[in-house]
Amino acid sequence: MKLTVTPETPEQAADALIEDGPLSVVPFPSLHADALQGIPGKIVDAVLPHTEAHPAAVLVQVLARFGALAGGSLHVRADNRMHPARIYPLIVGKTSDGAKGTSDQVAAALSAAAERMSSSQCPMRQLSGLSSGEGLIEAVRDPNGDDPSAKGFDEGITDKRLLVIESEFTSMLAVMERQGSTLPRVVREAWDGDVLRTMSRHSPLAATGAHIVIIGHVTPGELRIRLKEAQLVGGTMNRFLPVASRRTKLRPDGGNIPEEILDEFGAHLAGSLDHGWSASRIERTGAADRLWRAQYPHLRRSRPDGQVASMLARGVPQVLRLSLVYALADGSGVIDEPHLRAALALWTYAEDTAEWMFGTEVDTGEVEDLVAFIAAGGTRGRTRTEISSGHFQRHRKADEIEAMLTPLIKDGRVHQVTDQTAGRPATRYCAT
Repeated sequence: MKLTVTPETPEQAADALIEDGPLSVVPFPSLHADALQGIPGKIVDAVLPHTEAHPAAVLVQVLARFGALAGGSLHVRADNRMHPARIYPLIVGKTSDGAKGTSDQVAAALSAAAERMSSSQCPMRQLSGLSSGEGLIEAVRDPNGDDPSAKGFDEGITDKRLLVIESEFTSMLAVMERQGSTLPRVVREAWDGDVLRTMSRHSPLAATGAHIVIIGHVTPGELRIRLKEAQLVGGTMNRFLPVASRRTKLRPDGGNIPEEILDEFGAHLAGSLDHGWSASRIERTGAADRLWRAQYPHLRRSRPDGQVASMLARGVPQVLRLSLVYALADGSGVIDEPHLRAALALWTYAEDTAEWMFGTEVDTGEVEDLVAFIAAGGTRGRTRTEISSGHFQRHRKADEIEAMLTPLIKDGRVHQVTDQTAGRPATRYCAT
């Protein structure tokens, strides 16, 4: 016989809806050791003790900046298309502790050292604040004619390498949202390596062989608010490589990278840039090819429709390009198994980032008050029933409380402790 207990008061009825079991959440991503391969991995290991930056954020920005310096001639080929050392990292971290700019400064210092020591590379141009597709084409434009003596002749830009740093990536998203904006199309074509063109009949522009690398910084909340379905479905965002970032430690002495480390690895990267490549097309070794064939079905696997699937739709070309940059940074003329294994590990981190960031909510004062209430519970913490009755005075539904707790657990600000009792296990939430 089933016994039904009816709550005596509305307050008891509200508490009965609060389940004190653990929440199922996607944790903050973890970078696998395979990603720290070769010279890029040694760089991260060397600088990490001296910086507050996250290793994944440093790693991917070192790779992106090196790829930008290397230019677009060296490539792997797949699906009848050339894939050069061109990746678009999107560093995703909270405003308070994302350490996005910190990781960029580390990568920039190493890139500057490599440029300074290279005998073959002239300084690479850099810009920020993209406002139109036409402006991006203008920065890498071709000559507008063959006669230098002709009126209005423009010799164009000879060095087609360009690094774009968008520390306020949501501003770029806002530009792309404007009706008639050409920026989404030009960003896609730049990643693909197509000829870039304006449609204006009065002053048409074209850019051939442009090698543009874009690095964006954004918070999870901003991305959720500003990202539109058209940008996901249209394929603009799946050109970007999402990489979660957060501060890993405190360095009150400034977090400066010692000059000897910059000199050592700047010389390594400069040597790779100056390498005399025997061919522009880079091939895989037999071992790397076997690994590629084994992992290819996994990269091509079907995903449930949604934001995560749209963001990760270009896994195959992303891994190809990452493996190429790893190989080039090592000064290798072939992509070997460790290079491909590192690329797969970094892509897995990007996959985990996509899963993590699309479930992260925007911080509000209410959430901060909740953290303070949990922290006041000390080492014992608070159950969801206590949070409902003691903090919200039962003015929040169970799913609303869960929606506030979930991102806090993902971000590591709150952790769950489940007590095994004679009856149903009870979960407590403790501030980290």
